[in-house]
Amino acid sequence: MISVITNGVLFGLLLAVMLGPVFFALIQNSIIKGFKAGIYMALGIAIADTAYIFLMYFSVKLFENNDVVSFWMGAAGGFIILITGIMSLRKKSVKLEEQQVNTQRSNFFKQFAKGFILNGINPFVLLYWLGVMTLVTKSYQYDQAEIIVFFTGIIATLLITDFSKVALSHRLRAWVTPRKLNIMNKIVGVALILFSFRLFYHAFEHYN
Repeated sequence: MISVITNGVLFGLLLAVMLGPVFFALIQNSIIKGFKAGIYMALGIAIADTAYIFLMYFSVKLFENNDVVSFWMGAAGGFIILITGIMSLRKKSVKLEEQQVNTQRSNFFKQFAKGFILNGINPFVLLYWLGVMTLVTKSYQYDQAEIIVFFTGIIATLLITDFSKVALSHRLRAWVTPRKLNIMNKIVGVALILFSFRLFYHAFEHYN
């Protein structure tokens, strides 16, 4: 079970440092609106991820006894993670904009909805969770209890790292340089590509 938790934390860290619109929006919102607004937004992001995880779990379980569909889902999951990794390698760095801090009282629902919608409408988030769900069910072959532990580890890691981003948002703005962003992009990209190869291997092994 320790290895399951470790894998969950690892995937959580990979997702936490993916430099997509959610990463920058969370830091930007924390700088402009303040600490509470950032926390509310982080909770909205986590709930959107959790909803997608449940959706992908039941989607994968629906076809788990169909060998042909399982093969294609494994291949599709590997392709999704591979493309995500390549996009991370090719992603260009951007710099956070300088803006004035707004000290007005934060509205919980508005900031929560902002995080939920921003994360929820991104099709790559849905595809990413499909790839990860396929990986843990087809390649790692986790049972139901292990899947729960794995994704709990991911969400817990995401919440901890997102709360840390919010708390350190002003320092992160100074730290986020193009060179450091490029390094982070490449590390995440290589890791995801390696995971995609593993999923391809198990999909074709199952097919044979």
